[in-house]
Amino acid sequence: MAQFFHHNDFGYCARCPRTRHLHVCFGNVALATTPEEFQEFRRSVGETWQHHCLRTHDPEARCIALRTSALRLALVFSLVELTQLRDILENTALLLEVELLLQ
Repeated sequence: MAQFFHHNDFGYCARCPRTRHLHVCFGNVALATTPEEFQEFRRSVGETWQHHCLRTHDPEARCIALRTSALRLALVFSLVELTQLRDILENTALLLEVELLLQ
């Protein structure tokens, strides 16, 4: 059974017991990551959120592009959606740190 870390109205993060990949599901996107890829995605989302959090005039407008490693592919979010994704990633990262400390 998958181990769930965090969820909100936008999505969730869980770990596959077989592969140990972190599955980040948000909006209509599902992303399976290694722990290293998760941290890189978390960093990218955090930097994008920080850049746009005070500059976006309409928090509901889907106008924030998050670049991906795939050529010519970006994910587009509203500030509200990006904030919820950031919440999922940051809370999951905290729980992963606690898990590591308890080992």
